[in-house]
Amino acid sequence: MKLFAILITIYMFLGFDVLAQKYNGRFSGDQPGLTSSAELTVQNRQLKGKVYMNGKLANLSGTITDSASAGTIFDVEVSKTYSYRSVLRGNELHFFITFPELNYQELELVMQRENKNPATKPATTRATKSVGNKDARLVGVWRYTEVLSSGSGDNYASFSTDYFMEFKADGTVLSWTGKSAGGSGTVSIDGNGSAKVEKGEWYTEGKTLYLADPVTNQKVSTLFYAEQNRMMLHNGGSEKKIFQRIQ
Repeated sequence: MKLFAILITIYMFLGFDVLAQKYNGRFSGDQPGLTSSAELTVQNRQLKGKVYMNGKLANLSGTITDSASAGTIFDVEVSKTYSYRSVLRGNELHFFITFPELNYQELELVMQRENKNPATKPATTRATKSVGNKDARLVGVWRYTEVLSSGSGDNYASFSTDYFMEFKADGTVLSWTGKSAGGSGTVSIDGNGSAKVEKGEWYTEGKTLYLADPVTNQKVSTLFYAEQNRMMLHNGGSEKKIFQRIQ
């Protein structure tokens, strides 16, 4: 996946879970006597959306941990709240709802991800860059350095990783890494010259930065703050990472 390294970079910075983003999208299923569908969105690890069972609406709110989620759904027709749990196995969503009035039995819904028609993908890919605004403050090359060290004296060693991101004005985003390791006697460096560069697309809406994979149409988001020579990415909580402009 072209955007995989960018997704890993952003989520490792901010404590997000890459697997959580796989809940984004539409799912549907057809079991004996029961049709179901779900329209789900993810913000950080919070899952929101609508679940339909035989055409009846329930509003969902939950938290995602890896490929599983748990929370509540509100049955709009009967004005009742039920607990649920789910697990995502590839493109198959297993959804369990607990009914206290039925001795806490679980109803399992099995839904498949609804994929877009592959024939439309090239047009979608070409149109991605025109979606949304491109905050001009982000255009350029940015670096964030993470340093780990241990020991002291002759046993001292350190290891650092530079994360680079380049935002282009046309909506293209590039990502790569460089590493360096040092000790009491030697230092080795693996710079960005030999790094594999990953490519995706980007746009902004207000204080939110969106990254998109033009091949799979997968999209993720993070909050940002930008000055002339500094950029901060954060998840709305305590995790914040500061990038420095290098170009």
